[in-house]
Amino acid sequence: MAAELHPRSGKLIGLSNSNRTAQRNQPVQEFNHGLVLSREPLRDRDVFTVRIDKKVNSWSGSIEIGVTALDPAALDFPSSATGLKGGSWIVSGCSVLKDGRSVLEEYGRDLDQLGEGDRVGIQRSGRGELHLWVNGQDCGAAASGLPARLWAVVDLYGKCTQVTVVSCEPPPPSSEGEAEEEEEASGVQDESTAGPRQP
Repeated sequence: MAAELHPRSGKLIGLSNSNRTAQRNQPVQEFNHGLVLSREPLRDRDVFTVRIDKKVNSWSGSIEIGVTALDPAALDFPSSATGLKGGSWIVSGCSVLKDGRSVLEEYGRDLDQLGEGDRVGIQRSGRGELHLWVNGQDCGAAASGLPARLWAVVDLYGKCTQVTVVSCEPPPPSSEGEAEEEEEASGVQDESTAGPRQP
């Protein structure tokens, strides 16, 4: 999947850098209308990751990230990600919202506290779970039972005024516990191929 943003976006967004960088215009006057979505639906296990490039000290709140089943080509963009309905899961601060309603509190890292240079990613696992990634660390499952066809959503909300998409690919195997499974499997093999124990 291309690590790009869809050309249709919130009304205050300007795209550049081959649709990889999004900037919210009038950041001191407006805190809303900074919604962007991935150009294509996410593939299972791919982590759609953005870097926070710029923040302002005005406003409260900051970047919000999640997924939606709504196709950006036909979307009537709401003023913020929390206004998305119709199969949308958004991480805002430490909360997870489904279609605008809180379903989980005190989740993961507080996105409002992240600074310029921090990286935030969103993933639909092969088991249909939503995972938030902050600076390469998986924050665990935020929701389950997600549909297969989802677009990544990033809201340049409040303090967050510019992001750049840095990647959209599966995490390294060690990040998802696959390394542990591989070690366990190789440990079993080692025992089965080893000769009898010496007294």
